[in-house]
Amino acid sequence: MGLKRISIVLSVFLLAASVFSADIEEMDSRAQEHYDRKEFTSAISLWLAILDLSPGNEKIQSKIEMIYDLKQRKDVSLQRAKLNYRIALKNFDSNYDLAKRRARLAIDDYIEAYRIDPEDQEVQLLKDDMKVLNDRISAEEERQRLSRELRMKADALAVRAAQEMEKENYPAALAIWNEILSFLPQDVNAQEGKRKCELAIQNRIRFETIKSFIVKGKTLFQQKEFRGARLAFSQALNLDPKNREAKDYLRDVEEELNKLREYEQRRVQAESFYQAGLQSVSENDFVQALDDFESALALIDNYRDARQRISDIARLRKEYEEREKTRRLQTIDREFQRGVISFTEGRYREAISAFDRTLTLDPGNSQAKEFLRRAKDAEREMAEEVVDEFSPYYDIVNSLVVSGKALFQRKKYQESREKWAQILNLFPKNAIAIEYILKCDVNLNPERYRTFADRIISQAKEDIASRSFKSAVRKLELIKSIQPDYPGLSALLARAGNAARSPAADLKPGVVPADPAEIERRLRLAAQYFQRGGRENYRLALENYRWITERNPENIQAVIGRNKIESQLRIGQAAPDRPAARTLTAEQRALVNRHYYNGINFYTNNDFRRAIEEWRRVLAIDPNHVKARNNIRKSLGFLGR
Repeated sequence: MGLKRISIVLSVFLLAASVFSADIEEMDSRAQEHYDRKEFTSAISLWLAILDLSPGNEKIQSKIEMIYDLKQRKDVSLQRAKLNYRIALKNFDSNYDLAKRRARLAIDDYIEAYRIDPEDQEVQLLKDDMKVLNDRISAEEERQRLSRELRMKADALAVRAAQEMEKENYPAALAIWNEILSFLPQDVNAQEGKRKCELAIQNRIRFETIKSFIVKGKTLFQQKEFRGARLAFSQALNLDPKNREAKDYLRDVEEELNKLREYEQRRVQAESFYQAGLQSVSENDFVQALDDFESALALIDNYRDARQRISDIARLRKEYEEREKTRRLQTIDREFQRGVISFTEGRYREAISAFDRTLTLDPGNSQAKEFLRRAKDAEREMAEEVVDEFSPYYDIVNSLVVSGKALFQRKKYQESREKWAQILNLFPKNAIAIEYILKCDVNLNPERYRTFADRIISQAKEDIASRSFKSAVRKLELIKSIQPDYPGLSALLARAGNAARSPAADLKPGVVPADPAEIERRLRLAAQYFQRGGRENYRLALENYRWITERNPENIQAVIGRNKIESQLRIGQAAPDRPAARTLTAEQRALVNRHYYNGINFYTNNDFRRAIEEWRRVLAIDPNHVKARNNIRKSLGFLGR
């Protein structure tokens, strides 16, 4: 029955997975159809919906990136077309060769943008301008083909026609324009002049109204009242949609208004980057601060004091690194001292914690490594000798101790011994269990007691031979508490006790202990060198501290002094810490992807500001996201075009 249930569940799961996969494939197919028809907004919406269902779908991610790349190419081509269009218009009368070259470039770039996305609103708006530009080239080429005499004649006639129009003699001006068009039919100025004259003759009131709007628009334009000028030129075009002068001025007005809008957008973005830079400086993230201030300057040159703040970053970073180095050295010194003192007082857990912290900050600290090893060894030995309340075996051992003592007091030595033997099975060096087993054996089996006691005495002698004097003293004190008159015990105990208290207790074999007076002299000398400062004085101080610790490893003053100098030399030579690369959680990766593709969606819809906001959210989670950073710079370029 169980296998049948599992089979049903598995079948349902596979069916659901199949339906889910089919849904994604169907959505992908529809999106591809939109893409093939160059309906990019619809395509990207569907692909983003797929990513919501399947966040790690690399195939869909690459398709979204493909749309972004196309949009980027289209935008670049369109911007180049606009730029070359403006340059061409301004140079037709003064530098025809430059104007013609730029006009051809503008048309080629426009065609590239049109091929990528013919339905784009900006592409459609620029379509008529490109047609006018092409007509202008044709007219100028026709003009260039005329003989020099005809061109001079056309210019002279154009001047006369303009004069007649100034005198409001429109029939005479019309005749002159027609004469020019008789041998130069593509002349744009003549065509426009003829059209105006015909309008003036047919409807003088309408013509004068249009003229007054244009005069008003020109005046407002010169006064930089661009919104008023736009209204005036728009009113002129409402009455005369083909009025080229109004169109040209309206284009210039829109360009100036765009500059103002773009400047305001850049100012808002620059302020955002500037404030982010200040925040980064306050957080000592100088790499990000530099990037933020440079972004502000890329948007608006000399924005506030961003340039000065960039020049201050090197100094601020150096000051921060010096502070961090000092703080780190102080922490190392404090933790090491805490560890040494805890070790000498037998608080091995605290010592281990302190030495671990020291090594985290100063991994090359050989003294801390050695003390950590010794503290761990001592802690392990103590854990066997005395099972404290932090041990997971405490309740078991404590129960056996209580039972063992109670049985011993009732003189049930065999039952008591069995309890203590159970403790020794867990902790062979447990001091209280060894003591009571000895006491039980004294009463139960004196021969067995002597055998056991002899073994402990042998272990103590081995400790003395290996210079573990403190461990030997503990074993000998145990025998003394049970049998003070044990043969040879007093001599062994005196030897081990004296050695444990000696400065040479933990000396390496072959090292001769130093005279206490010489140690004191070297301590004073090392302190003097250290106080003087400088690398050479530190070296001399260190030589003395090392000399002392080799002959008296327990000399706390020398141990701490040596550590202080060695750490300072190591940290001073080391490169400053760099923040470790952040490892993103699954939730953070999902957020990064969501904001990144949201940014692409806004970008493809020409909403550069919101695209930048999304990509900045990406960088807030993952500062190393190269694509988001590059996309922001590209978008800022379009906002600041």
